[in-house]
Amino acid sequence: MNTKIAFSFIATFIINILVLNAQVNISQRQINSDSKLSVGTPQKLILPDSQYYMSPSWSPDGNYLAYTSSNYKGIWVMNLATNEARQITDEIAAGFGFEWSPDSKVILTRVAKYEGVKRFNAVKLFFVESKEEKLLTNYRTFMPSLPHWSPNGENVYFYNGRELEIIPSGISVNSLKKNTIQQKMAYSKKNKIYVGDSIQQSFNSFEPFKDREYLNITTSPDGLKIAFEVYGGNLYVMNSDGTGLIDLGKGYRPKWSPDSKRIVYMISEDDGYNYTSSDLYVINADGTNKIQLTKTKDELEMDPSWSPDGKYIVYNEMNEGAIYILPVNIQ
Repeated sequence: MNTKIAFSFIATFIINILVLNAQVNISQRQINSDSKLSVGTPQKLILPDSQYYMSPSWSPDGNYLAYTSSNYKGIWVMNLATNEARQITDEIAAGFGFEWSPDSKVILTRVAKYEGVKRFNAVKLFFVESKEEKLLTNYRTFMPSLPHWSPNGENVYFYNGRELEIIPSGISVNSLKKNTIQQKMAYSKKNKIYVGDSIQQSFNSFEPFKDREYLNITTSPDGLKIAFEVYGGNLYVMNSDGTGLIDLGKGYRPKWSPDSKRIVYMISEDDGYNYTSSDLYVINADGTNKIQLTKTKDELEMDPSWSPDGKYIVYNEMNEGAIYILPVNIQ
């Protein structure tokens, strides 16, 4: 199926699930009566054509879906209202860990280029509607951390190997300041987790475990909790003041639900070279009601992302290179 036909299918499917949800013909199955969660049948949302697609991410307003291709090369953005998709960059590594701005107008990422065998990295902004691009840093040989938005979009921050570097984004934030609930920023540095206020730019450091490395640190939408992975260990949640550490067990790439009550994540296995299995799970932030969303033998479901209204989860299937959408109903 070519891209044009695939996108036509997508438009019809999106209209059905988002506008005429009551008429969607999907079989519901109750997964766990205690958790009051039900899921529908996953549907292919974006089909592979000449590209292998992965790592989908909803925009905060729910109007766009961004995704990348194999080896995280390039970024595509689909407008879910107009059925239009376009590639906004073909740069190396642009699709690894990119983030939407709080107003859904800009994508922040770390791009790379090579001069001979030497790699250079830079922080860059891509304006979705105007198609403008803006470099926020020069190209550097050493940039160990991915860039992140401050909660109101006023600044971009990342750990540069020596200190936290905070750069004005140049985006107007007057309306966002009123609508932004959480003001917490979090990052890791020298085996510690730093959590701070994005307005005061003051940080506290925490060391949940001695001499361990922390990955995929993400702050809940309400700013009250932090989810993170321990390298070679499990997935954890703690309060943003460093208290209340909870072990969620094995898990990778956590994403918070919009109401900050749950986390969707993946549990994968590998043989040292390739993934051998991967499925998606949802768990309450307090560690209760762990629910398996997918259970397949030959498919590798990865990189889940929650829709802003909490009704859908998108993910990619690694073997096929397609992106799926999964209706969920959690009470």
